This record gives sequence, structure tokens and C-alpha cells, in this order.
Amino acid sequence: MIDESGMYHMASEALRGASPPRLASLPRATAAALEQLADTMLTAVRAGAGAIWVEHEHRVYTLVVRHVSIHLMQALQQAVGDCPQPSPIAMQVQGQRFAVACTGYPLLRVFVAVRTDEARTIHQRLLPRFARLAQSLLQASNSPVGLPSEDASQQAYRVIVESSLRRLGKLMQATGCMLLWFSSWNNSWHRFAVGNVPTWLHQQLWDAPSPGDGLEHWIQASQALIRRHGHHCIAEGMTVRDMLKGCVFLWRDKSKEGFGDEEAEWLRITVHMIASSLDVLETQTELLQRVYQDPLTGVFNRLYFEIAYRQILNNAQRHPRPVSLLMLDIDQFKRINDTFGHETGDLILQVTGQVLQQVRAGDVPARFGGDEFVVLLPDTDKHGARILAKRLQNSLKQAVEQLGLPFPVSITIGVATVTDGDPSLLLLADQDMYEKKHLATALPV
Repeated sequence: MIDESGMYHMASEALRGASPPRLASLPRATAAALEQLADTMLTAVRAGAGAIWVEHEHRVYTLVVRHVSIHLMQALQQAVGDCPQPSPIAMQVQGQRFAVACTGYPLLRVFVAVRTDEARTIHQRLLPRFARLAQSLLQASNSPVGLPSEDASQQAYRVIVESSLRRLGKLMQATGCMLLWFSSWNNSWHRFAVGNVPTWLHQQLWDAPSPGDGLEHWIQASQALIRRHGHHCIAEGMTVRDMLKGCVFLWRDKSKEGFGDEEAEWLRITVHMIASSLDVLETQTELLQRVYQDPLTGVFNRLYFEIAYRQILNNAQRHPRPVSLLMLDIDQFKRINDTFGHETGDLILQVTGQVLQQVRAGDVPARFGGDEFVVLLPDTDKHGARILAKRLQNSLKQAVEQLGLPFPVSITIGVATVTDGDPSLLLLADQDMYEKKHLATALPV
């Protein structure tokens, strides 16, 4: 409900039984950038606490939390989801006041919130900007919310699109061609162009905000802009399964003839073929992600780990070099599940998966089963593996402290290294982990 001061209140009864917030699995660089953005936001508005989260395909994922407990975070996210007011808004949750702003489009909405005694002009002015910056960081990332690396798919997009645009532009004698496509599996807009793209058009196509759900209006505005600058322009929407997901523009100087009916028909056929190709690529990528990704934690699953394990050890046999493996087990995980519920246990697994996303490119973090995880480290000796293990333990401790859980969470990590591709690497790491667990339980309290 909304009181006379315009503050939105969330009834505590509505929060009972709500699930703990999900944590997004992000690449290390993206996570670090978002954390820095959160700190800058709090400093700019002189706030002591805040958070950034995202609603991705109707699921809410927490990105950054600063001095907000897990229960308050849960209440805040639910309150924002139920609030009918436009962004930015002021609201009161569990006796604390927040200013909240939102940006994005239906499938990807980014929220920023700061705790404040009153919503002032500075919040109205700055918070939407921070929300847009957070959205830009996510969309520029090679691994948006919860998804593994997309480098190969990005290359496939480029090959399909740029080659098609070049052939199309040459055939239709266009000065330049541009394609805009909304990728449903990573919720971001892809832009491609060939030929001559003037500065004023570049600003419209790249620097302006994404069209969101107003794509038809955006297409009309872009065509009008191109024609005002003395060019013929033709555009064709990219429709897949009755859904408008993008468009293709072609333009040429008015010193030449306008685009005729035959050219328009050729454009329609070509755009349909491009759209179908991109849709197939997305479907294949999504299927691969489902096959190789653990859906709860965002890291690879055991199937992918076993494939990578055999391949990396086989390479190490042919070209001897060190390969290390970390075997991780969450301490007292069954007790956490039994005492605090499986939803809390899932949250701990998500936190662990988020921490494991911070390893180097080329390392293979995977959920091995239950509360056990592994990290395969090619070209890494035992000293380097032990350093990483210590860093992961500290990172997990810090991540859990940010959530304000009423109990500590720790992990035991077994470390093993082979130099000749010995396939017993997994067994050695498993033995080391259980020896450390036995030693910990044997020590006097």
C-alpha cells in the first residue's frame, strides 16, 4: 500500500514463505565492475546500504548487495515487483526506506536501490543513470546472467550476419547496411553494420538506448532520420514465429534511384533467411547450455567436466605439463538443509557457484554432485592451485557475510596435481579433501 507521503509499504505477511533470492553467475570482470558501480552509487548519493538486481525472463537474480540482509533483500525485491508506481520510486520495507530505479525492457529489467531517510532530487536524477550503467555492463559482458561464455556464438553471429549484409549491400548497390537483432537467450540487442555509417547514424544505431519493446516505432524513427539526411532508405522487419525480433536497414544517396519493388522483394527474402539462421543458432546454443550447464549454480555440470577432464589429461600426456584439480565440499551442508530448509541450501549452492565463476578463463568449474564441486586447472602447478583454493575460501566467506545468514558457511578443498596426464588426478584430489575433513573433525575444539 502507498501512504500519504508517497512511500510504498510491503506487508510483512506477504513475505512469509517467499523463496531466498537467486544469485547471478557472472564473469569475474563483470562482477568486479558491478561491485565498483554499487560502491560509486552509494558514495554519490551518500547512502550506507544498497543493492543491484536483475529480473531476467521473469526470474529475479541478485547481482550486488551492500549492507542489506538476505531477508531485507528478499522483501525489497518482492515489494518492487508488486509496486504499481513508475520508476524511480520511494518505498518503505520492514521499517526501512529505500529509493529504487529500474531500466530495461520486459525480458531484462535492472534495478538499483539505496537506503535513504528520504527520496531527494539527487535520487531521481542519479539512480536511473546507475541502472542504465548496470544494464550496459550486463549487455557488454561475454557471459550475461547465468549463462556460460558466448564467444563461439558471437563469432557465428558475425559470420552469418556480416557475410549476408555484404552480399545484400553489393546486390542492391547500397551505401551501407545495418542489422539490429534481439537475442532471446541472452536478452541483449546485437548490432551489425557494413559499408559507410555516418556519425549521425552511428549515434542513432549504437549510442541511443535500445528500442526495448517499441521496435516498430524505433524502425520508423530511424528511417525518417536517414531520409532527412538525404538518403533513400528501405527497411524490413525480422520476424520469427510471429515475433518481431529485429530489422535490416539499407540506404544509398539520393543521387541514385530509390529502391524498387524487385529490390524490396529480394530484401524480404534475404531478411527471412537471416532471421531463420539466427533463430536456429540460438536454439542450438540454448540446447548446448542446457546439456552442459548446471541450472542451479550456473557452473558446468558433471557431463561437461568429464569431457573436459579426459581431453585436458590426454593433451597433458602428449605434451607433459602440470594439471591441477580442486575438489570442494560444503561443510555441514546436510545440517544446513535439515535445519534451515532446502531453499537456504540452494542459496548456499548458488553462492558457491557464483564464487567459482571467478576462476581464470580456461579453467573448468563444475558441480560434481550434491554439494561437491570441482575446478579443473590446466597448466597449473600445486603451488598455484593452493593459492587459488585459499582465495576461493576467502571469497565464499565474504560472499556469505554479505547475505547476513545466521550461520557460517565454509568449504573444504582438496588439491592434487599431476604432470603427465595421470588419470588418477580426480581420486588424488578426492583423497586430499577427505583427509582434510578428517583432520578438521579430529582437532580439539
